Amino acid sequence: MRGIVTEKAQIEPKTNTRDLLLRRTEFRSSRDEMKPSTLLLFAVSYLGLASAASIANPDESLHAMEKRKCFKTGANYGNDQSAALTAVRTACNGPLKGKYNKRETRVKCYNLSGDKSVKLTVGLTGSNAGSTRTIGSDECVNGLTKEVINCGKGGDTTYGNWRYRADPNEGRC
Repeated sequence: MRGIVTEKAQIEPKTNTRDLLLRRTEFRSSRDEMKPSTLLLFAVSYLGLASAASIANPDESLHAMEKRKCFKTGANYGNDQSAALTAVRTACNGPLKGKYNKRETRVKCYNLSGDKSVKLTVGLTGSNAGSTRTIGSDECVNGLTKEVINCGKGGDTTYGNWRYRADPNEGRC
């Protein structure tokens, strides 16, 4: 088989899939053309490798979740989930927001209805934590709300910088 290669058929370093598909007509055997099934296989393989190469390693992300733990035992929020979310907003608009030093943790307890309470914790303890960092109320509310909503018995999650913990308990603060 002899191929006819024109000057245009040279592949530049930044060739994209569309260009490669268009150029398939420029390289033809003197008797046969590339079969559509071969072309399809080539395109799928090329796209698969290209997409796999562009996926970032989640461990390298600054916002990578390092640890998620929903508690399996202990008190649950029950009918007090909305009261716990109100406590989250109160804590994050007050004592839990602001500037933290590395490894600093703040804890605030709020009474719920009946004989229940919720202990809310925010700390600058993640692996990407610098020497100091400030947490605003929105970021604080977002992190603690996930613990209340996603974990019926409370939970503890550490992200790149921040640790969030919401723990419902029997008994008052």
